[in-house]
Amino acid sequence: MQRFYYIDLLRALAIMMVFVAHSILSFGPAPWNFGFQFGGTGVELFFLLSGWLIGSQLYKEQQKFGSIDIKRFWFRRWMRTFPAYFAVLFFTLGQLYLTKESVPNPTAYFFFLQNYLTDLPFFYVSWSLSVEEQFYLMIAPTLVLLSRSKSINFQFGILLLILLSPSLFRFMDLYTKSTQTHVRWDCCVMGVLLAFIHFKKPKLWANISKRAFAVCAICVCIYMSFYAFQWFKPYTQYQGPSNLVLAFVFSGMLIFAIQKSVNKLPVCHAVIMHISTRSYSMYLLHPDALAVCKKFFPISNYFVFFTCSFIITMLASEILYRVIELPFIGLREKYKFSAKRTRSC
Repeated sequence: MQRFYYIDLLRALAIMMVFVAHSILSFGPAPWNFGFQFGGTGVELFFLLSGWLIGSQLYKEQQKFGSIDIKRFWFRRWMRTFPAYFAVLFFTLGQLYLTKESVPNPTAYFFFLQNYLTDLPFFYVSWSLSVEEQFYLMIAPTLVLLSRSKSINFQFGILLLILLSPSLFRFMDLYTKSTQTHVRWDCCVMGVLLAFIHFKKPKLWANISKRAFAVCAICVCIYMSFYAFQWFKPYTQYQGPSNLVLAFVFSGMLIFAIQKSVNKLPVCHAVIMHISTRSYSMYLLHPDALAVCKKFFPISNYFVFFTCSFIITMLASEILYRVIELPFIGLREKYKFSAKRTRSC
């Protein structure tokens, strides 16, 4: 499978941003590192990358075969995301039942509805998995319905409306938690919209690509300014940018990552690839690693705490990746309902 160095770089960056933010929150923020908690927005970068990936896959399939096999898409995504998720969920539940007198009803977690039906009493980071899984269910049928219209501009307009819908829901206060999917899918939709432009509006994509470096540089500067503002949060009550703003900012970086080719991979490529390919397992397991480090190793220095928890995360992630993720990824091609589509399908 073809991989793009800068896409992997963004994915590795996203998980490290999240890890840094959560490690500061777990250890306890200090004046010098308070602003780095803004790295939690790495989740939105994950959403954008996911939207681009699935959008590209669906539009490429439509371009090649003239249609989208929704069920095949769902099964492939489920076989990619379910195994590791449920492995960690069962492990978490096992811990709770062994150590707690009472455990909240976990039913919602089995159907990825915890971001709506619970206050996320455990396995908190799973809210983002709920957003992704619910988005998968919605986006493929939506693109199939849109493809029935011969007007590319009409399809583009509908995707723009879907992109703007979370902002409208937030503005009208039509939500009870910020983790609910309908107010959190800005970056997911933006990724699909970029894929739409790439496949359906090649002239527009070409014009954007010509300015990819400049756009990326501006977006990086804007994003870094958000970190600076974060340091003043206690004094200004700075709320941070909206998810829609983040969607546009991260898009500038993604467009550059897609267009930028690498003639010679840097020395650090192996490290970036390692983190990128294990990023899903790292995301699922890093809260447990932080909790273990905080409970069993009374560390007073943040850098030592960060290093210990990172090592634990990487070791646990390697096991989850090799024992669960990779085998199920390989299994997708062994079954007709989940194998890559061919002309004979």
